[in-house]
Amino acid sequence: MMDKYLAHGVSILLILGLVSPMLIILPIHLAEEQFPRDETVFVTGAQWTPPSTWNPMAPSQTWGTYTYGGFLYLPLFQYVPGLNLWIPVIGESFEMPNEYVLRVKIRPEAKWSDGMPITAYDVEYTFNLSVKLGSGPAAGSELYVAEVKAKDSSTLEFYIRNDTKNYYMFTLYALQIAPVPKHIYEMVYQQIGDQIIEWRNCGGVCDDIVNLPQVVSGPYKLYYFDELRVVYIRLDNWWGKEIFGLPRPRYLVHRIYLSNEQALLDLMQGNVDWSGIFMPNVWELANYGVKTYYSGKPYFRPNQILVLYLNNQVEYLRDPVLKKAIAYAIEYDEVITKAWYGYTRQASMSFVFEIYEQYKVWINTTLAQQYWGTPDAKVVTNKNYARQLLDQAGYLDIDGDGYRETPTGQPLNISIMVPTGWTDWMIAADLIAGDLRDIGINAQSFPVDYGAYWGYIQGATYTALIGWLPAPTFSHPWDTYRYFLDSRLSPPTGNWEWYNNTEVSTLIEEASRALSFEERMRYFSQIQEIIYRDIPSIALAYAPQWYVYSTLYWVGWPSESNPWWTEVAPYREYSLALWTLFSLVPSGEQPIRPAWAASVDQGGVLIPNDYLLAMLANATGQPFITTPIQTTTPPATTTFNTMTSPTTTEPIQTTTPPTGGGATNLLITLAVVAIAVVAFIIGVRYVVRRKT
Repeated sequence: MMDKYLAHGVSILLILGLVSPMLIILPIHLAEEQFPRDETVFVTGAQWTPPSTWNPMAPSQTWGTYTYGGFLYLPLFQYVPGLNLWIPVIGESFEMPNEYVLRVKIRPEAKWSDGMPITAYDVEYTFNLSVKLGSGPAAGSELYVAEVKAKDSSTLEFYIRNDTKNYYMFTLYALQIAPVPKHIYEMVYQQIGDQIIEWRNCGGVCDDIVNLPQVVSGPYKLYYFDELRVVYIRLDNWWGKEIFGLPRPRYLVHRIYLSNEQALLDLMQGNVDWSGIFMPNVWELANYGVKTYYSGKPYFRPNQILVLYLNNQVEYLRDPVLKKAIAYAIEYDEVITKAWYGYTRQASMSFVFEIYEQYKVWINTTLAQQYWGTPDAKVVTNKNYARQLLDQAGYLDIDGDGYRETPTGQPLNISIMVPTGWTDWMIAADLIAGDLRDIGINAQSFPVDYGAYWGYIQGATYTALIGWLPAPTFSHPWDTYRYFLDSRLSPPTGNWEWYNNTEVSTLIEEASRALSFEERMRYFSQIQEIIYRDIPSIALAYAPQWYVYSTLYWVGWPSESNPWWTEVAPYREYSLALWTLFSLVPSGEQPIRPAWAASVDQGGVLIPNDYLLAMLANATGQPFITTPIQTTTPPATTTFNTMTSPTTTEPIQTTTPPTGGGATNLLITLAVVAIAVVAFIIGVRYVVRRKT
C-alpha cells in the first residue's frame, strides 16, 4: 500500500515539477513587460556568463562593450569584410602625407554621452594607457605603431614603427582603435592607478570601486543587468543620429540561457528576436517566423575558416605525406552535411577566404591545380589514394592490430580534440576520426572542457584539434597567413599548430610591405606553395556566422533579399554587430534601408578598400594596381571626407508577419499554468480517494 501512495506522491511531484518552472518563468516575463515589444530587441548567443564589466581597458568585457558587439564604444573606422568597405564612424577622413605618418580627422559632430567632444586627445590617451596596461583597445599595437600624437583637438597622427614597417598591421590598429573618454579615465586612474583594469564602469548600476556615470560614444549605454540578462538603453541624443540615424530599438536585452534548447523555445515563441547560437535543422523554424540570412542552403553567411590543426611538434605529424593522406581521407561533404547541417561549404587548402569574390583572386590557380588537382585548392576525397600514400611512405600495420605504425615502428595514434558541448564540432571530430580509421590510422575524438582545450593548445600537448582562424580583414590573405603560419607567434595569438618555418615567416614579413597587386600575388603564391608542400594543417570548412532572427515583432533584418549589411551575428567583433539594428522597424511598419550604407561614389559614406590600398601605395612610392575584382571606381584623391546621409531612405519590400504575439504568449503561459494546477488538484483528490 505504501508503494502505491509513493507512486501517487511521485506523480504529484512530477506535476509540481512541471508547474514550478512555469510559476518561476511567468514573473520574469511579467517583469519584462516594462520593455515594450515594439521598443525592445531580445538577444541571445553573444554572452554566456554573468555580465561583469563594461570597461574597454579590462582584459575581457561584457557583450556590447567593445570587443564583441560594440554598442557602447565605437572605433574611428571599421572594416566590413562582407562588403570590402570601411565605415567611417568617429573618424571623418584619413590620409598618408608620407610613408611614416597616417593622419586622421575626427568628426566635428562626435561627442561623448555627457556632451563633451570626442577629440584626438582621447585617442592619444587611449593608445598610451593601453600600451602601459598591456590591455585595452590599443594593446599590442605598439609592435607596429611607434607613437600617436594629437596635433590639435580634431587632428591625429599615427607614426609607423620603422623597424617593423608593417603597413597592414599599422593601418589596422590605427584606424580601428576605439577611444575611451580621457576626462573620465584620468579621474579613475588618479584614484586607483593600474587597478583601473578591474573597474567595472557600470555607471551606478552596480557598486563599483569608483562610482562615476557611464560615458560612451555609441548609441546605447548600460541600463540594468543581473546574472541572466544585460539591458542597454538607447541614447536619443546620440551624436551620430544626423549621419547614421538612430536605431529603432530603444532597449537591447541579452538573455543568458543555461542551454540552447531553452533559447530555441523562446525563439520559437517570439521571446527572442536576434540569436547567435547554433540551431540544428534551422529550416524547420520557418513556420514560427524564424529566419536566417539565406532562405535556403547554406542559410548562414560565412565567418571564419575552420581548421583541422595538426601538432607539428609531434614527430610523425611533421611528415607532409602523412598529412596529405589525412587530407584526402576526410569526407568533407559528409562532415558538412552531418555535423554542420549543410550550413557551410568546404574551404580551400590555400587558406584564402575564397567564398568572397574580392579574396578569390589571391588563389594561384596554377599551383592549386598542380598540387591538388583543382583550381581552388579544395581537396577531393580519395581514400584509396590516401592508403596508397601511406603504404608507399612505410606506414604499415606491423603488429596486425588493424592500425598502421610509423615507419620507425611507433604507434600512429591521433586524438581529435574539441570543446565539450560544441555538439556540431563533436560530430565532426567523430566523423573525421572514422575517416582516418578507414585508412588504418588509430584515431578517435577527444572532447574536453573549454579551459582544458586551451591548455592543450598552449602546451602543445595535443595531436589534432578542430579550431578556427580569425575572420578576414582588409589585408587578407596576409592576415590569415600571419596568424596561421608565423612561427614567431604562439597560441592564442597565432600558430596553433606549432609550425616552425623561418622561410615562411620571412615571406610574411616582406609581404607586409607589398602593396601592388603583382607584388602581393608573388608573395602569396610562394606562401601557398609552402602550405601545399608542408601541409601544416588542413582547411575544413567555413564557420557559419550564426544569425537567426524572428519577424514576429521586428522586420527589416539584413538578409539575401535585404543585403545592405553582412556582419549580422550579434557577437560580431567591434562595432560590426551594431549596424544590423539600423534597418529594423516594428512589425507592421515599412522597413528602411539606411541611405548612408553605400560607397562614397554612390552617395553613401562607406570607403572602398582599394582607396586605402591606393593611399598606402602612393605614400610609399609603390605603383598601385587594383585587384581585378573592384567594388567601385577609386577617386583621384585618397582623403575621404564622409558626408551626412540623406534624410530619405529606401523602402524594403517585405511581407508583414502576424502581430499581437505578446498577449498571445502571455495567455498561453497562463493557460498552461492553469491546466497544470488543475492536474495537480485532480492528482491530490485521487490520492485522497485512494486513502479513504
